[in-house]
Amino acid sequence: MSVNYKVAILIDAGFFKNRYKSKYKRAPLIQDIPQFIDGLMQKVQKSTGNTGKDVLHRIYYYDCRPYGDVQTRPDGVRIDFSKTTIFQSCNALHLHLRTYPQLSLRLGELSFDGWKIDPKKTNGPLLPDFKQKSVDMKIGLDIAWMAYRRTVDKLVLVAADSDFTEPMKIARKEGLQVYLETLGQKQVKISLKEQADFIL
Repeated sequence: MSVNYKVAILIDAGFFKNRYKSKYKRAPLIQDIPQFIDGLMQKVQKSTGNTGKDVLHRIYYYDCRPYGDVQTRPDGVRIDFSKTTIFQSCNALHLHLRTYPQLSLRLGELSFDGWKIDPKKTNGPLLPDFKQKSVDMKIGLDIAWMAYRRTVDKLVLVAADSDFTEPMKIARKEGLQVYLETLGQKQVKISLKEQADFIL
Protein backbone atom coordinates (compact mmCIF):
# COMPACT_ATOMS: atom_id res chain seq x y z
CA MET A 1 0.00 0.00 0.00
CA SER A 2 1.32 3.43 -0.94
CA VAL A 3 2.13 5.77 1.93
CA ASN A 4 1.23 9.47 1.75
CA TYR A 5 3.73 11.90 3.23
CA LYS A 6 2.48 15.35 4.22
CA VAL A 7 4.81 18.12 3.05
CA ALA A 8 5.04 21.69 4.34
CA ILE A 9 6.89 24.28 2.27
CA LEU A 10 8.32 27.28 4.14
CA ILE A 11 9.43 30.20 1.98
CA ASP A 12 11.57 33.06 3.22
CA ALA A 13 10.14 35.63 0.79
CA GLY A 14 13.03 38.08 1.05
CA PHE A 15 15.50 35.37 0.10
CA PHE A 16 13.17 33.91 -2.55
CA LYS A 17 12.62 37.25 -4.30
CA ASN A 18 16.32 38.13 -4.32
CA ARG A 19 17.40 34.76 -5.71
CA TYR A 20 14.57 34.70 -8.26
CA LYS A 21 15.55 38.16 -9.50
CA SER A 22 19.20 37.12 -9.71
CA LYS A 23 18.29 34.05 -11.77
CA TYR A 24 15.57 35.43 -14.04
CA LYS A 25 16.50 39.15 -14.06
CA ARG A 26 13.05 40.14 -12.78
CA ALA A 27 10.99 39.96 -9.61
CA PRO A 28 8.67 36.94 -9.24
CA LEU A 29 5.06 37.51 -10.30
CA ILE A 30 1.90 36.08 -8.79
CA GLN A 31 1.60 33.59 -11.64
CA ASP A 32 5.13 32.29 -10.94
CA ILE A 33 4.18 30.90 -7.52
CA PRO A 34 2.27 27.75 -8.70
CA GLN A 35 5.09 26.73 -11.04
CA PHE A 36 7.67 27.19 -8.29
CA ILE A 37 5.66 25.09 -5.82
CA ASP A 38 5.08 22.34 -8.40
CA GLY A 39 8.80 22.25 -9.10
CA LEU A 40 9.61 21.82 -5.42
CA MET A 41 7.09 19.03 -5.00
CA GLN A 42 8.53 17.21 -8.02
CA LYS A 43 12.02 17.41 -6.51
CA VAL A 44 10.78 16.04 -3.19
CA GLN A 45 8.91 13.21 -4.90
CA LYS A 46 12.02 12.33 -6.90
CA SER A 47 13.98 11.85 -3.68
CA THR A 48 11.14 9.75 -2.23
CA GLY A 49 10.94 7.52 -5.28
CA ASN A 50 8.47 4.64 -5.13
CA THR A 51 8.40 4.38 -1.34
CA GLY A 52 5.43 6.72 -1.06
CA LYS A 53 3.53 9.70 -2.42
CA ASP A 54 4.35 13.25 -1.30
CA VAL A 55 1.25 15.40 -0.77
CA LEU A 56 1.33 19.16 -0.21
CA HIS A 57 -0.07 19.98 3.22
CA ARG A 58 0.48 23.73 3.28
CA ILE A 59 2.72 26.55 2.03
CA TYR A 60 3.99 29.07 4.58
CA TYR A 61 5.05 32.34 2.97
CA TYR A 62 7.04 34.64 5.26
CA ASP A 63 7.33 38.28 4.23
CA CYS A 64 7.26 41.80 5.61
CA ARG A 65 4.46 44.29 5.24
CA PRO A 66 5.70 46.96 2.81
CA TYR A 67 6.87 50.20 4.35
CA GLY A 68 4.45 53.01 3.55
CA ASP A 69 5.47 56.02 5.64
CA VAL A 70 6.92 59.35 4.46
CA GLN A 71 10.62 60.06 5.05
CA THR A 72 12.90 62.95 4.13
CA ARG A 73 16.31 62.28 2.64
CA PRO A 74 19.33 64.29 3.89
CA ASP A 75 19.13 66.37 0.68
CA GLY A 76 15.62 67.50 1.63
CA VAL A 77 13.66 65.30 -0.79
CA ARG A 78 10.49 63.88 0.80
CA ILE A 79 9.58 60.33 -0.25
CA ASP A 80 6.14 58.84 0.27
CA PHE A 81 6.88 55.11 0.19
CA SER A 82 3.17 54.27 -0.13
CA LYS A 83 3.29 55.73 -3.66
CA THR A 84 6.15 53.54 -4.85
CA THR A 85 5.67 50.63 -7.25
CA ILE A 86 7.39 48.31 -4.75
CA PHE A 87 4.80 49.14 -2.08
CA GLN A 88 1.89 48.68 -4.46
CA SER A 89 3.15 45.44 -6.04
CA CYS A 90 3.95 43.95 -2.64
CA ASN A 91 0.46 44.79 -1.36
CA ALA A 92 -1.08 43.28 -4.49
CA LEU A 93 0.91 40.07 -4.01
CA HIS A 94 -0.06 39.80 -0.34
CA LEU A 95 -3.72 40.39 -1.18
CA HIS A 96 -3.60 37.54 -3.69
CA LEU A 97 -1.76 35.19 -1.34
CA ARG A 98 -4.32 35.70 1.44
CA THR A 99 -6.78 33.55 -0.50
CA TYR A 100 -4.26 31.27 -2.24
CA PRO A 101 -5.10 27.56 -1.73
CA GLN A 102 -3.21 25.81 1.05
CA LEU A 103 -1.14 28.89 1.87
CA SER A 104 -0.59 30.72 5.14
CA LEU A 105 0.77 34.25 4.82
CA ARG A 106 2.99 35.08 7.78
CA LEU A 107 3.95 38.76 7.97
CA GLY A 108 6.65 40.57 9.88
CA GLU A 109 7.49 44.27 9.83
CA LEU A 110 10.00 46.50 8.04
CA SER A 111 11.75 49.10 10.15
CA PHE A 112 13.29 52.22 8.61
CA ASP A 113 16.84 52.64 9.89
CA GLY A 114 17.88 55.74 7.97
CA TRP A 115 19.69 56.13 4.65
CA LYS A 116 22.62 54.34 3.06
CA ILE A 117 24.85 54.65 0.00
CA ASP A 118 24.27 52.22 -2.85
CA PRO A 119 27.57 50.27 -3.03
CA LYS A 120 27.09 49.90 -6.80
CA LYS A 121 26.49 53.63 -7.35
CA THR A 122 28.59 55.63 -4.94
CA ASN A 123 27.55 58.90 -6.60
CA GLY A 124 23.86 58.01 -6.81
CA PRO A 125 21.03 59.03 -4.46
CA LEU A 126 20.89 57.63 -0.95
CA LEU A 127 18.79 54.51 -0.49
CA PRO A 128 16.46 53.68 2.41
CA ASP A 129 17.94 51.24 4.90
CA PHE A 130 15.22 48.75 5.84
CA LYS A 131 15.52 45.92 8.35
CA GLN A 132 13.23 42.89 8.64
CA LYS A 133 11.63 42.20 12.01
CA SER A 134 10.09 38.95 13.27
CA VAL A 135 10.33 37.00 9.99
CA ASP A 136 13.18 34.66 10.98
CA MET A 137 11.63 34.18 14.42
CA LYS A 138 8.27 33.18 12.89
CA ILE A 139 9.98 30.65 10.61
CA GLY A 140 11.94 29.12 13.48
CA LEU A 141 8.89 28.90 15.75
CA ASP A 142 6.76 27.33 13.03
CA ILE A 143 9.41 24.70 12.30
CA ALA A 144 9.60 23.80 15.99
CA TRP A 145 5.79 23.74 16.35
CA MET A 146 5.32 21.46 13.34
CA ALA A 147 8.08 19.20 14.61
CA TYR A 148 6.68 18.83 18.13
CA ARG A 149 3.08 18.45 16.95
CA ARG A 150 4.04 16.19 14.01
CA THR A 151 1.55 17.98 11.75
CA VAL A 152 3.66 17.02 8.71
CA ASP A 153 6.17 14.37 7.71
CA LYS A 154 8.49 16.58 5.65
CA LEU A 155 9.64 20.20 5.69
CA VAL A 156 10.97 22.06 2.65
CA LEU A 157 12.78 25.23 3.68
CA VAL A 158 13.41 27.81 0.96
CA ALA A 159 16.17 29.83 2.61
CA ALA A 160 19.92 29.95 3.21
CA ASP A 161 20.19 31.67 6.59
CA SER A 162 22.23 29.79 9.17
CA ASP A 163 19.84 31.11 11.86
CA PHE A 164 17.57 28.21 10.88
CA THR A 165 20.15 25.59 11.83
CA GLU A 166 18.75 24.95 15.32
CA PRO A 167 15.06 24.73 14.28
CA MET A 168 16.05 22.31 11.51
CA LYS A 169 17.96 20.24 14.06
CA ILE A 170 14.84 20.08 16.25
CA ALA A 171 12.72 18.94 13.30
CA ARG A 172 15.12 16.12 12.48
CA LYS A 173 15.30 15.01 16.12
CA GLU A 174 11.50 14.79 16.14
CA GLY A 175 11.55 12.51 13.10
CA LEU A 176 10.73 14.91 10.26
CA GLN A 177 12.65 14.81 7.01
CA VAL A 178 14.11 18.22 6.19
CA TYR A 179 14.75 19.49 2.67
CA LEU A 180 16.72 22.63 1.88
CA GLU A 181 16.22 24.69 -1.29
CA THR A 182 18.88 27.40 -1.65
CA LEU A 183 17.97 28.37 -5.23
CA GLY A 184 21.56 28.02 -6.37
CA GLN A 185 23.13 30.26 -3.74
CA LYS A 186 26.76 29.23 -3.39
CA GLN A 187 27.56 30.76 -0.01
CA VAL A 188 25.64 28.53 2.39
CA LYS A 189 27.18 27.61 5.74
CA ILE A 190 28.01 23.97 6.21
CA SER A 191 26.19 24.00 9.58
CA LEU A 192 22.91 24.64 7.71
CA LYS A 193 23.59 21.98 5.09
CA GLU A 194 24.36 19.44 7.82
CA GLN A 195 20.82 19.74 9.15
CA ALA A 196 19.19 18.98 5.79
CA ASP A 197 18.40 15.41 4.84
CA PHE A 198 18.25 16.49 1.21
CA ILE A 199 19.47 19.61 -0.62
CA LEU A 200 17.26 20.24 -3.61
